[in-house]
Amino acid sequence: MGKAVLKENGVIWTSYLRFYYLSSAVAERSFAALDERRKRLHLPGLNSAGLNKLIWESWDWNAEGEEWTPSPEWKRSVLDTILAKHIPENGKVVEIGPGGGRWTETLLERSDHVTAVDISEECLKVCSERFSESENISFVLTPGDCLPEVEDGSIDAIWSFDVFVHINRKEVSKYAIDMFRVLRPGGVGVIHHGTVGGENGGWRSNMTAQGMIDELESAGFEIVDQFTEWTDQGKEHQAGLYGDAVTVFKKPG
Repeated sequence: MGKAVLKENGVIWTSYLRFYYLSSAVAERSFAALDERRKRLHLPGLNSAGLNKLIWESWDWNAEGEEWTPSPEWKRSVLDTILAKHIPENGKVVEIGPGGGRWTETLLERSDHVTAVDISEECLKVCSERFSESENISFVLTPGDCLPEVEDGSIDAIWSFDVFVHINRKEVSKYAIDMFRVLRPGGVGVIHHGTVGGENGGWRSNMTAQGMIDELESAGFEIVDQFTEWTDQGKEHQAGLYGDAVTVFKKPG
């Protein structure tokens, strides 16, 4: 096999191929080792609040977060079959982690008011400039585990996508308690998150699908739904490239 590849492609191409396979093997072993050590020693990995703040402060937001959109069709389906289905119109909404405003634009069109909460001052700056003409938005800086400045029982819905995939369970637990505080009775939340504790890569946190359910229920929420895929007009869509999920929850009342 090796001789045939060399004969048909030459020394340089074959050398690149060999380097590729060797590098892939090293990367897989390295990831397995660091993931095992992270779990055994309960390390935060790259998903601590401090590192999340550092990463998103220095991120290039020129693409406005659309670099994580697989296709326009996928995004439209998220808006039509998830956001529009669960986030009520004409309400007060908290968006956790607006980033470059990828979902904020639609939330502003549907809501009386949007409170954009982010760990990154740069993200809040980008969004304040992008939505400078909108009068129904305010911005709050969070330390990465709560919703400061948001009044008790004042919010109709919470939305967060492509954010909690990078937040460790310790911080998720604190967020869940504060989300329960700010939501009114009957208020709903939609959170996109990881499912297997980072085993699939993708810079995912140590959260699992069951872990998200446990933390939300412990805070007092009822789970409405949890799914990793959905079908829209006959086409199947994935919640994420790394086995991610979306959990919909509700405050009783």
